[in-house]
Amino acid sequence: MIDQLMPIVTANVGFIDGRKLLRSAESEASGGSGGKKFSFGLGGFKPSSKKEPAEQIADMEENVFRKDPFNLNANEQLYEIAMKMHFPELAAFALETIRAGHPENTKHMHKLAQHYMAHEQPELASEVYRLIVKVNPRDMEAMKGEKDSAARTSILRQGWGSDNFRNAMKDGGEAAKLEMLNRQGMTQEQMEQFLAETIEQYNADQANIMIVKRMSDLYEKLGQIENALMFYDYALTLNPGDVALQRKVEIIRDKVQDQQIEDFERDIESNPDAPDIEEKRAQVAEIRRQRSSVVINEAKSRVDRNPTDKTLRYELGQAYFNAGMFTEAIPELQQAKSNPNMRIKAILLLGRCFERKNMNDLAKTSLLEASKELLIMDAIKKEVLYELANVLEKMADKPGSLDALKEIYNADYGYKDVAKRVESSYA
Repeated sequence: MIDQLMPIVTANVGFIDGRKLLRSAESEASGGSGGKKFSFGLGGFKPSSKKEPAEQIADMEENVFRKDPFNLNANEQLYEIAMKMHFPELAAFALETIRAGHPENTKHMHKLAQHYMAHEQPELASEVYRLIVKVNPRDMEAMKGEKDSAARTSILRQGWGSDNFRNAMKDGGEAAKLEMLNRQGMTQEQMEQFLAETIEQYNADQANIMIVKRMSDLYEKLGQIENALMFYDYALTLNPGDVALQRKVEIIRDKVQDQQIEDFERDIESNPDAPDIEEKRAQVAEIRRQRSSVVINEAKSRVDRNPTDKTLRYELGQAYFNAGMFTEAIPELQQAKSNPNMRIKAILLLGRCFERKNMNDLAKTSLLEASKELLIMDAIKKEVLYELANVLEKMADKPGSLDALKEIYNADYGYKDVAKRVESSYA
């Protein structure tokens, strides 16, 4: 069955029914779902970013999903690729596969529910939120999400909205055109033309949330993020209970702020004596302060809902670290160490916290611990050794610092300033 379905599915990216049959056959062949016997890595397989998205999906089907259909990382990648290709059904399928293989993973179930809400499928979102509450009866966000999705379902059933993107189109020919663009991907010129048509529709019906969402999405794809934010904000006023839309507004606002920071810093660097330079520095600092506060509050809220989730503990520790709150970060990262998948990252960040607090002996201990556990000279080990070299240099242990740098030098001559520092020691 797998051999018969594989070439059909890989040749037809949007053939969801065929992909479902393929996953079912793969699941049966590999011993069924349940999440316990499926890995989180890609088993040595590395998808090539140089290939077309459809080719990347085909590679994953053959090299990962055939043996490990519920692979978490591979399904996350499938979701991201599907969204870039404008295949929301395939993206939902990837998250549904994670849900089937990892039924206790509420993080991805939340993402699935938000995906359904974003694509006007509130009944499906409501079903997912109910499953989350079964797993975690204290998940307040899921409880609220179920109520919001039920309310949205009621609105759609009474004809106050559109039950999907295609139904929002008044012209059947336009719906067919959108379907074609979704399948093939839109060029810059096509998106600009489509945006012009959508603006005309918006001018005729400014309260149609689907048109507003579409305009927001097109502005985002064209890189006009300030316009995108303006219309996403407006869409949220039309449907304030849309959780997925709330999250989208947050993401776009972050992008706008990133651009503002980049512009300010470019101005500061190019014209440091300008009369308004201190004002720009203050604006950058304030944007960063506000963002840090939002990120920390969101991370704390997630930890409060799932206090035993060590991944969420790491994310909170990372948020504290990025805000310069190193003391607050330490206990969160110490808890995160107990998660095998987060352990090395948590230890590395702990070492950085200790180093920022000038507790260099503790930083050294943490970084040595991480280095010993990493047996392969990959990117993370090079990062650990580089941090260790810097800490040892601060402690006036030049031989130890040089030994750490030489380990990197032997594997990667071009890593940061390692070659310069190693070779200068022989001068």
